[in-house]
Amino acid sequence: NYLCASMSAYASDYGSQAYWDERYSASDGSSFDWYQNYKTLKPHLEPFLKIDQEYEILIPGCGNSSLGADLYDDGYINVTNIDVSEVVINQMNDKYADREEMEYTVMDARNLEYLPDSCFNLIIDKGMFDSQLCSEENIPNVTAIMKEMFRVLKPGGIYLCVSHGLPTTRLSYLNPKGSNWAVEYKKAPKPPVESGQEVSGASDHHFIYVCKKGIGKA
Repeated sequence: NYLCASMSAYASDYGSQAYWDERYSASDGSSFDWYQNYKTLKPHLEPFLKIDQEYEILIPGCGNSSLGADLYDDGYINVTNIDVSEVVINQMNDKYADREEMEYTVMDARNLEYLPDSCFNLIIDKGMFDSQLCSEENIPNVTAIMKEMFRVLKPGGIYLCVSHGLPTTRLSYLNPKGSNWAVEYKKAPKPPVESGQEVSGASDHHFIYVCKKGIGKA
């Protein structure tokens, strides 16, 4: 798969917890944002954001991105960040300990066993879906992810997926036949290239898939 191969020579490891633990153990503690940072992504998020005590945001595969903290500092304090890597979750809990209402929890997006149904208004996925699509068990993984995203969203809630994948390579997974998603997408110009993200011959845009949960079963 060209899209996966182009992400990294280690793309097939992206579904492995051990890979991410090793990667984050070797990091210097600085933040890293896949694809888009908060500044460039904010105009695409604003139509769905709401400052309200009952408004809940989930960031799966948060890694060491500053997205959760950036949202918190803008007034969206009910942010739950999850990742399979205990290493990075410990790092982020230490780094952002002063954001008391924000949570960092070790959890697998394929099995959100500790999260109840219909509890989030917005889910922001920057690269997590892509990484699982590049994993060895890619089809079962992304199928499980979409079922869990649907389950934990409130009716009418939004799963916003930032991807480097063209619609022809993503829509069949994001909106499979028989599902209860309404999916739209738009292009977002790529920000200046960061180390490790350059893709030879790739599009100059990322794609933002806006998946709205319908009422009823997935």
